[in-house]
Amino acid sequence: MKTNSTSYLTPQTLDALKNIEMVARTMVEGTLTGLHRSPYHGFSSEFSEYRKYCPGDPVKLVDWQAYARTDRYYVKQYEDETNTRSYVVLDQSGSMGLGSAKSHKFNYACYLAAAFIYLMHRQKDAVGLFTYTNQIHEYFPAVCSRTHMLALLAHLEGLVPSGRSDAAPCFHRIAEEVRRRSIILVFSDFFDPNPEFLRTLRHFQHKNCEVILFQILDPLESDFPFRGLIEFRDMETDEFLEVESDDCRAAYLSDLNAAIHSMRQLCGRMNISFETLNTGTTFHRALLAYFHKRERMF
Repeated sequence: MKTNSTSYLTPQTLDALKNIEMVARTMVEGTLTGLHRSPYHGFSSEFSEYRKYCPGDPVKLVDWQAYARTDRYYVKQYEDETNTRSYVVLDQSGSMGLGSAKSHKFNYACYLAAAFIYLMHRQKDAVGLFTYTNQIHEYFPAVCSRTHMLALLAHLEGLVPSGRSDAAPCFHRIAEEVRRRSIILVFSDFFDPNPEFLRTLRHFQHKNCEVILFQILDPLESDFPFRGLIEFRDMETDEFLEVESDDCRAAYLSDLNAAIHSMRQLCGRMNISFETLNTGTTFHRALLAYFHKRERMF
């Protein structure tokens, strides 16, 4: 399959994805056979619902009679439109900008998001996109079309991390928008001021969604390689803190590991997948390692 050139879908990325398939761990509302188990049998082309037209939707799906009545563009959705629906949820807050200009955490997350968007489209799944900080910034409904996929990839190219994170209200809002039995892929560092935000993920469970959390960390965070007196700046609030790094290294690393362990335990109790990735690991190696691990789950 040919794609327009983007910095996130390099030839190396496409090669790494060549033999990988994303398979839902839970039952999905699909009608195509092969990749996903479906709770339904047979093939249905019955009308399901209307939704607003989004850039990338095929014009042939626009309901012109609805446009004549409302002066707005709507698209018809049918039960057989897609195998399953997946949503990429991308944390765009300021803390995701940690790292060098071309390899900060947000850039790494965008590489992952682009790979999943391409992969979902390749196996004929509809894919949508949310970006958030302390509010939802962008929402692209899940659509299965090449034009839509390219529109999502182009949108990723222009995103810049900034602002404060407050995931809880955003996750509730996203859960209200997604369809039942969807796959939710969240990319974030999960350094949220409200540690209770993870419990809001139960909202997705009420819709029988599969939730996969990808925690993106930088070696500066995971290794704390600083020496001597260091001044740190909060990338979301612009507050400064001066510390003697040698004195606080052990306590910091202990608290970080405890927080990650706590998140992993809580996710395990909620049957949510939680993966910690480090930008110090090449993107392709991290992606392949994850899928090899996922393959062993089946």
